[in-house]
Formats: sequence, structure tokens, C-alpha cells
Amino acid sequence: MIQALLPLALAGYVLGVVLATIGTVQSSRLAARGASIVFTCTWAVHTVAILLIGIDAGRVPLTNRFEYLVAFGWAIAGLYLYVMARHHFRVAGLVLPPLAALSVGGALAVSHPTVANEDVPGVGFLFHTSISTLGMAFLGVAFGMAIIYLAQDHALKSRSTPGLLQRLPALEECDHVGFQALIVGFILLTVGIGTGVAMNTGLHSKLLSGGAKQIFPLLAWGVFLVVLLARRWLGYRGRKSALLTIAGFLLGLATVVGMTL
Repeated sequence: MIQALLPLALAGYVLGVVLATIGTVQSSRLAARGASIVFTCTWAVHTVAILLIGIDAGRVPLTNRFEYLVAFGWAIAGLYLYVMARHHFRVAGLVLPPLAALSVGGALAVSHPTVANEDVPGVGFLFHTSISTLGMAFLGVAFGMAIIYLAQDHALKSRSTPGLLQRLPALEECDHVGFQALIVGFILLTVGIGTGVAMNTGLHSKLLSGGAKQIFPLLAWGVFLVVLLARRWLGYRGRKSALLTIAGFLLGLATVVGMTL
């Protein structure tokens, strides 16, 4: 069943992105509405897949790369549905669902480990991975809003695509949503890094082991800290903040790509 549901979810996300693109480019309400329905149904399928993975494993499915990618994509898609419902940012369907699709596709590309070869993780580890996954999902929303902000900013300055301006959210609202997601994501990432360092100290009697999955989150955390401090004390807004947010998320994403949980 899991082998069928995840490919179905991937196909659903791809179909939703195609419909969202048509709805945005051609201002088609029918396509936009269809995209919303497809994304919602796909997220429901994705949810069932995660539940089945957990039931099959007999634990919370967040202990290896396969499960992390599945959960990360699910969280991204869920937050997209919230943003779409709360702020009506349908154009976000061109950014966030593709991230969910890439995550599911990445999960399908790696082997699904057998449960018999895995130890049941402790509560501390599950808390660490859950918080870190959710934090990265919120930062993914901030990344998506940064992409949309830059597109809107470019359209305003070039004045060559007036139709695009009508389809994109206002700069201030886009910046506000992205900033709120950044704050939540940064807090969760901080907690995730803190718990990870604490567990590493307990296991190896040192703060850091020097692996990529520890270095990249710290680099990403540093970039996001710079963004928050620059906004607070230097008044950085808009383009500079968006570019730094994108850089920070890509650093965090490098952890997902190279992780070896």
C-alpha cells in the first residue's frame, strides 16, 4: 500500500503544480480551483501514507532519511494549504508544492529500510527530529515567500509584465507572511539544534562531531540569525532579507540531502 500511495502523492503534487501554473499564467479560476482540490486530496493521501509507515514500523516514522523526506514533504504541503486558506496566496502553489514533490521524489529514490534492522529510537531523538522537521518546513514557507517577493519586486521594477502584478500578493503582505514563518522556523530550528547538541554530548562526550548534518544546520541558523538581527537593528527589509532567507534555507536543505540518519 505504501509503495502505491507515495507515487500517487508525487503524481498529485505534479498535477497540482501544472494546474496552479495554468491558473496563474492564464488567470484561470477553474484551473486554480482544480489545483486547490488536487493539492488537498494529495495531502490527504500523503497523510495516510505517513500513518501506514508509522503503523508498519510500530513507532513515529522519523528515524531515517526515507521517513524524514516523507515527513518534510508532508509538512511543507500542509503549511501551503494553511497559507492558501489563510492568506489566499494561490501563487504559492508554484513554489511550496514543488518542494513537497521533490521531497517525496527523494524519498522514493532512496531505499525504504526494513523495520527489522532498526532500533526503536528514544523520546529525545524523536523530539529532536520532529522539531527539526517542522522547523525546516516553516523555513520552507519563508523561502517560498522570499521567492514570490523577489518575483513581485522584479515585476514592479521592470514594469514589463503588468499582468503578473495582478496575480502576485502585495510586497508588504508577502514579506509579513515570510517573516512570521521565519520567526517560527528559527525558534524550532534553535530547539532542534540544541537538542541535537545535547544528545551528541551525551553519546560522544563532545558538543559536535563535525559531520555535515551538524555543520550545515549551524550555518543555516547563523544566516537566519543575521536576517532577524538585520531586520531588527539595521532595518533590512525586502530584497536583502529575501536573498538571505533563500541562502539560509538552501544551507538547511543541504542537511536533508546529505543526512545519514
